[in-house]
Amino acid sequence: MIPILILYLVRRIKRVSFFSRKLEDFKRLIWKLKLLLPLFVFNISFANNTDPNTHLIYNVVRNNHVIGTISVSRMFNEDSTAYHLESHINVKALFKFNITGKETTVYKDGILTYSSIYRKVNNKIKANHKVVFKGEKYHSQDHNNQEQIYFKEIHRNLVTLYFSEPVGVNQIYCDKEKRMVRIEPMGESAYKVSFSDGKYNVYHYRDGKCVKIEAISALFEVDLIPAES
Repeated sequence: MIPILILYLVRRIKRVSFFSRKLEDFKRLIWKLKLLLPLFVFNISFANNTDPNTHLIYNVVRNNHVIGTISVSRMFNEDSTAYHLESHINVKALFKFNITGKETTVYKDGILTYSSIYRKVNNKIKANHKVVFKGEKYHSQDHNNQEQIYFKEIHRNLVTLYFSEPVGVNQIYCDKEKRMVRIEPMGESAYKVSFSDGKYNVYHYRDGKCVKIEAISALFEVDLIPAES
């Protein structure tokens, strides 16, 4: 009797363990769908509203060598504007870094309503979250939790700097750090934007167009130059 009881318990434990794993797999699938759904809506809504003049490609240059590219698109649809950025960078500075990133931003009536960022360095994910504007409040969501971000309205984030000079703008939203960062005018249409850990970018403009970005960090420095230059 006892061996039969033990066998029954072992089988039941295995069955519970199996359904627990399936439940976790199902939760992960739901989470992925929640992340992908806004991107699907983004692609459908803006697919037929592209303008060749709003697609920019920047070469990432280090020591006069191209080590990657950044592609940025801006699309319009009635009262909304959407941005999509993809980056692929391979650089060696003490260690070899393979950096990939994707960002999507949607504005409606000039207010940021959706923003997502994914960034991976080598095999480690450095950022993977989204910000959604609902109920007149901003909510940051990632795989583990959801939290409110206490900004009334966000009118510009970093991706907009590729398309327009921040004249009269003294701060801007940084998606990766989920906070506002300061814009410091440096004269001659150049602007410094500082981040954590001593990192900063310097954006250069000519006739309102971004013609160069200097990205400075403790490990390496790179320049972003429009591909047609």
